[in-house]
Amino acid sequence: MEQKGTLLQLFFLAMGLTLIAVLSGCSTALDRASAAIGDVPVSSETPADPLSAELRPAPELSPEEVVKIQVEALQHNDRQDRGIEVTFRFASPDNKTVTGPLNRFIRLVKNPAYRPMLNHKRAEFSPIKLAGDQAQQKVTVITQDGEAVVYLWELSKHDTTGCSGCWLTDSVSLFPTRRQDLQGI
Repeated sequence: MEQKGTLLQLFFLAMGLTLIAVLSGCSTALDRASAAIGDVPVSSETPADPLSAELRPAPELSPEEVVKIQVEALQHNDRQDRGIEVTFRFASPDNKTVTGPLNRFIRLVKNPAYRPMLNHKRAEFSPIKLAGDQAQQKVTVITQDGEAVVYLWELSKHDTTGCSGCWLTDSVSLFPTRRQDLQGI
């Protein structure tokens, strides 16, 4: 009888966590709720802390995962600009040459063209386009004000010191939409 009560408590705990995850739109919370009852493992794709110092390029990360890591880091950027710093870690050497060092990159991301990515409400990811060692993905960022801004991530596979075969971001550019064209953005 005691085991049945414990299972019932776990069921209601998992249901509560699932409801919170669904209402907040948080797939990470949903993964963890499922893992709590032993259904599925916690996803390795989504880090527990999007600002973690451990988030670094790795050959096992797909280009989609790299984009997701960067977008989530920018969504959770803090006063120390750790989200921007995580994003900079995944920049390709050529990208870092143009946009770096880090303090310059921080100023760049805070300019009007890129500022909508900081602390945005949510992001929508278009399917990735792969061509050999090149990848592109459009990301629509929904700002806290509900404005939709589209960016194009361009990545390529690199062999750098410490990370052979890693996907890194070559550029992120504002992707003009008809609405933005009409507004002069």
